[in-house]
Amino acid sequence: MMWQNLRLRARRLIESLYRRFNVPGGALGLIAGYFIVQWLVRIIIGGGLELDEAEQVIFAQRLQAGYSPDPPLYTWLQIPLFALFGEGVPALSLLKNLLLFTTCASSYFSARHCGLSPEHAGLAALSLILLPQIGWESQRDLTHSVLVTTMASLTLWAVLCLLRGAQGVGQYLLLGLLAGLGMLSKFNYGLLVLVVVIALGSLRPGLLFRPAMLAALLVGLAIVSPYLVWAADHLATATATSYKLKTGGEDYWGGVLQGLGSLAKAYLAFSGLFLVAFMAVFMPWRTAWPVVTSANREAHPIGLRFLKRLFLITPVVMVAYLLVSGGTVYRDRWLLPLLFFLPLLCFASVPEHWLDERRKTLFKKVLVVVMLILPAGLLARNYLYPLYGTVVKPHFPGVGLARELVARAGEFSIVIAESSFIGGNLKPYLGARLVDTPTVDFPIKAIVEGTDKPVLLIWNGGDYPDGPPDELVTHIRRAGLTVAPVGEPATLEKRYRFSDDQSFVLAWQFWK
Repeated sequence: MMWQNLRLRARRLIESLYRRFNVPGGALGLIAGYFIVQWLVRIIIGGGLELDEAEQVIFAQRLQAGYSPDPPLYTWLQIPLFALFGEGVPALSLLKNLLLFTTCASSYFSARHCGLSPEHAGLAALSLILLPQIGWESQRDLTHSVLVTTMASLTLWAVLCLLRGAQGVGQYLLLGLLAGLGMLSKFNYGLLVLVVVIALGSLRPGLLFRPAMLAALLVGLAIVSPYLVWAADHLATATATSYKLKTGGEDYWGGVLQGLGSLAKAYLAFSGLFLVAFMAVFMPWRTAWPVVTSANREAHPIGLRFLKRLFLITPVVMVAYLLVSGGTVYRDRWLLPLLFFLPLLCFASVPEHWLDERRKTLFKKVLVVVMLILPAGLLARNYLYPLYGTVVKPHFPGVGLARELVARAGEFSIVIAESSFIGGNLKPYLGARLVDTPTVDFPIKAIVEGTDKPVLLIWNGGDYPDGPPDELVTHIRRAGLTVAPVGEPATLEKRYRFSDDQSFVLAWQFWK
């Protein structure tokens, strides 16, 4: 009887949710509600920070023109939220879910510009959660990729408005603003700009060759210029991860072939789940597709034609880059700003009369079930993994380590951590002390010289039991600090959350 009651309640919940698509504005409300739930789930999980979350805690200690090889916009947005809500999970997850909601909402309005009805636009927008890099990975641990996808979705919406007649100077200035912010989000936004320019030039070349486009270019350059100046002055930091682009192939064609293989895998990993769900439910092959001729081509919404060109030009540009570079390893998350509109394209390409009520209802149920599974999966990852002897990043005992470290170490000027993961997880519980790592460029020399307190080094004592790792010492010397070890390294150990047999050993040592 209890099992039957649970099934009945689950069925009623699913039905009440998918019926929201039929209410005016219901799709956007459903999307907003979903991301509020995801925000609350992350707060409930609490615990340690993921890799990218911890990195933001480190970066957001200071407002700078640049921090690392990634552009700084995400950190600039995170700083005021830390000021309002404190350094921790609520502020981190709030920014991420606001960005993800903005991506889905702007995709909804883009779908409307492509000729979709409000109901179908809602289906297309919410289908973004079927892209694993948005539905799962963005919630688990991504930052810059989340932001660049948001900027890409806003850019697409603005370009579609341009194609539909909003061609004043203000619209071009908006495009310049979005382009500048996009480049400050993540560098693969530049590929989107290139693809958009090619597609726009092939569809409406007159929109490109206008004085207003020059003004847009100047706005974009003005926004990016502070970071470019910083990158020129900190070239080693700005290019520290450029090695990730290389395939490691021994010869030119070997690198190209490896790159093509990685591109194919990235496309499959990115779009496979959505395409399987879409094809299985709507079966677009069951009826002959309308033949597009020169006579009826103009009857298709210009937004749809633009999306199709984006979709076709993108792989051409990526293969061309492979041929020029001699080999690049493409990762699925790099496709986020380039292919996020895939659900919009699929729904806009299928004639609306094929989307009958029975199949739409089934697809709505699929989306609602996925909406329930994703946050449940994040909870399960946190609470069930320990049953199998596995620990994940949120199990890191940062609170206990930080408090015992402060109690045992006493007074110190700044903390230099082996990694942003260790430093970021301890930072919220170390008071107002600055935490530095080898991956960030802080002016620590001036801070250390202005005090007589020692510097505190911390690192993974399990990996380096005999002393600080070489990269930590190299970072100290590169920063110009004239300090030396004081005494022998000490350690402290704390159990991972929910674990009975696994612990983390934190090693620490004063340098003065």
